[in-house]
Amino acid sequence: MHKLVLGSGAIFFENESDPIIDHIFSLMDPERPRRMVYLPTAGHDDHSYEEAVNDYCYRHGFASSLSLYLTDESLTDEYIRETILSASVIYASGGNLKFLLETWRRRGADKYLRQAYDNGTVIAGQSSGAMCWCRHGYDNCGKDGRFMFLDALGFIPYVMCPHFEDWPEFLENVKLQEYDAIGLDNDIALAIVDGQYTVIDNGLNPRHSAYYMPAEEDWAVHDIYKEPYELTFRQ
Repeated sequence: MHKLVLGSGAIFFENESDPIIDHIFSLMDPERPRRMVYLPTAGHDDHSYEEAVNDYCYRHGFASSLSLYLTDESLTDEYIRETILSASVIYASGGNLKFLLETWRRRGADKYLRQAYDNGTVIAGQSSGAMCWCRHGYDNCGKDGRFMFLDALGFIPYVMCPHFEDWPEFLENVKLQEYDAIGLDNDIALAIVDGQYTVIDNGLNPRHSAYYMPAEEDWAVHDIYKEPYELTFRQ
């Protein structure tokens, strides 16, 4: 079973509870040990969230919670592989998508993450940590902060734009692509389990939503939160 959760904007490990994180945790296989691996790569391996992530996981019954800093050149390939494949849930932070993808591919983490996904591990993230799982991501990580499309890991074959309400130019730029697109406003997430989707709302912004834009309709915007849309997120 494939389990993927794409988030946009703030997701709060420091709160007592967060609806998006709690939904992610609910997807874990109850027969597997509760082991969290947090990937802060997009934030250039910022250590500042490690304690909050660990505390949240331990409050929710995890056996272990580990932050995997892939910029640490002392980590062996065996350690990276074993850490990723032992997880019941993997969560990637936001930040710079280009840096994330380059680092994961250089360290070989991309192939282990795909293996974990195919083995039923819950794969999740926010912003750049959500785009990375799609066919393409859209991020302002070009020269002088310019927006660009990047080839991501392709777990689902769509172009993704987080912060959809803040990046309106995406609607024109995506027409240079070939693929259907997903857009997420801040404070919302899209869970995709074996091709079927659920929208999760953390309750912080009543105006936000999730959108699907099919290429065959010239990327017309369908609000799939307010009006459920008959589609399957192909794996």
